[in-house]
Amino acid sequence: ALARLEMEGHGHGPPGLGSPKQPVKPSRILEVHGCQLSFSAMERGLSAFAKYVPRDVVMMMLSGAMGRSCAMAWQTVTMMFTDIAGFTGICETTPAETLVDIMAAYFHAMCEDIASTGGVLDKYIGDCLMALWHVPRRLPGHRSAACRAPLRIQA
Repeated sequence: ALARLEMEGHGHGPPGLGSPKQPVKPSRILEVHGCQLSFSAMERGLSAFAKYVPRDVVMMMLSGAMGRSCAMAWQTVTMMFTDIAGFTGICETTPAETLVDIMAAYFHAMCEDIASTGGVLDKYIGDCLMALWHVPRRLPGHRSAACRAPLRIQA
């Protein structure tokens, strides 16, 4: 229902998924106030989740389009691993606070380029990241889309 409201444009979806956050006056009715608190907690959780999972994947999950089953299926996917050359040396000579800022900017830029080609971040592995195309949603031309990501990253 929440996904349906968001998709229908009623503006009551979780923050970070395209809807404005509107403050709600606490209810004096105990049961309603409990629902308000639960809804706020859900909003915060979805907002945090949406920081790490592409918006359209979160929307697929909320809408039930991914199914309720945890069944596995064989599927061809395209993967990309990235790694920073000389990262150990960089770590040895860069102050921790600076390194954190550099890595945050690096991963943000990488994830934008991956998402812009239809890829999904799978995981961070130290200075490496792993991205996938053609999962969880079908992506015709996923092989060539995955080849465009490194070209965008290098540009």
